[in-house]
Amino acid sequence: MENLNEIIARNICNFRKKMKMTQSELAEKLNFSDKSVSKWERGESVPDVSVLMSLCEIFNITLNDIVSESPKAKTVSKANKTNKLIITLLSSGLVWLIATITYTCLILFNAYDYKSWLSFIYAIPLSSIVLLVFSCVWGTKYMQFIFSSIIVWTCFVSVCLTIEKMWYLLFICIPLQLLLILWFLLKKRNSN
Repeated sequence: MENLNEIIARNICNFRKKMKMTQSELAEKLNFSDKSVSKWERGESVPDVSVLMSLCEIFNITLNDIVSESPKAKTVSKANKTNKLIITLLSSGLVWLIATITYTCLILFNAYDYKSWLSFIYAIPLSSIVLLVFSCVWGTKYMQFIFSSIIVWTCFVSVCLTIEKMWYLLFICIPLQLLLILWFLLKKRNSN
């Protein structure tokens, strides 16, 4: 039982510090005294289950995170990040596989032989769209901004390479890029 007290004490202290809260700030949110929080963090006493659940809500964690040792949670987190990266790369790789199959079919059937290489050019904005979707789900706002910018520029470059004498369409990218920058700054400011 002492081992569990120590684990809970260490985890409460660590999560509180990660949230950049003082003991008195945490105590105020729980309607307890800072002396109670201090006792919990020293392992002298353990909060009851209802208080543990309140702590989970404050720290945005599960009850398992409070009562288990942190190295186990870290390995799960690393495995989860690795899985997300692999899923993202597989999805993006699928776009490039389809582009390669398209290129090969165009060459084999002599259809659009002189511009069959464009299948790879179109794969860039398409894979960027896939990466943007995954960055919206799992990534950061910076990655969303980068992939959005890549989509804007590569879409217009693709069209310009497909239809000759359309290079002036690239001028549309400049105001679009400025709008993306302003949207990113607004989104960043609202999140702070």
